[in-house]
Parts: sequence; structure tokens; C-alpha cells
Amino acid sequence: MNIARFSQLDKFSTPSSMRQKRNQAVAAAIALLAELYPKCFSIYEGRRRPLKIGIHKDILAAVDGVITPAELHGALGTYCRNPVYLGHMGKGAERLDLNGEPAGVVTDDEEARAKATLAGIRAKQEARAAAAKALAKPKRLSLADLKAAAVARKQRVSQEEMNHA
Repeated sequence: MNIARFSQLDKFSTPSSMRQKRNQAVAAAIALLAELYPKCFSIYEGRRRPLKIGIHKDILAAVDGVITPAELHGALGTYCRNPVYLGHMGKGAERLDLNGEPAGVVTDDEEARAKATLAGIRAKQEARAAAAKALAKPKRLSLADLKAAAVARKQRVSQEEMNHA
């Protein structure tokens, strides 16, 4: 029983509907992992903690085909790119195994990579917010702008009449 079959998406799906289906499949996979391993995974983003290196191998061995490697890859990628998860990736933070037991610690390099990823996410969010703000509020024309546009239009019309005469 697979959570989603991306290969079976119909050929008429739009990119946004395919993204929506993928997001639903990822959410379902994370929910399944949280149900199977509540001491390790959480659907609540604020409770997410660093996971053991190589935990995907443990999961695939334990679930025995319930979730495909591709589905697991997508779910773990989304889970570990979460800003709260990345924020918990401080040097020395404990990593958890499937039973919620400590299974290693976060290193300096991993902390630096998490901080860089988090900075990239925040920069992207700020850029999107700035773009949305720019699109949301078009410049309102003042009375002077409207008068100038009317004068220009009248000059253009009179110029066209002179050219046709």
C-alpha cells in the first residue's frame, strides 16, 4: 500500500495540481511516520528535532514497503527543511533515532549548513513578500498625473487629425 503514485498522475494535471498532490503525499507520509514513531517524528513543526544520520535506512527496513524510498525521500526532505527543525540544529544538539533515543549529535559543519539553509529560506520569503507587496499596490495617479495624461491624449488626437488631413 503506497501513499502516492507520482507515475500515475494524469497527463492533464497542471503544475499546481501536481504540486498539490505531491504536498498531500508528503503530508501523508509525515503523518504516517509520526503515527508509527511518535517519539521521533511530529506533525507539529515546533516539536521537530534533529534526526539520526541514516534514519531513512532504519525506516525502510521497519516499514517493509508501506512507503517507497521516493516517498520517504520527499517526506524527510520536507521535514528536515522546516525552519524550526533547522533552528534546532545547533552544535551539540542530540539527534534522535526511531525510538526517540539519542543517536549522535549535531556537528559544527551541520550547524553551519543548517544556518545557511535557514538564511536562504528567509531570504526567499523576504523576496516573495517584497514581490507580492510590489504587485499588490499599484501606484495611484494624482490629479496632476491625470491632467498630464489628458493633455498628452489631446495632443496625440490633434496630431493624428492633422496627419490625416
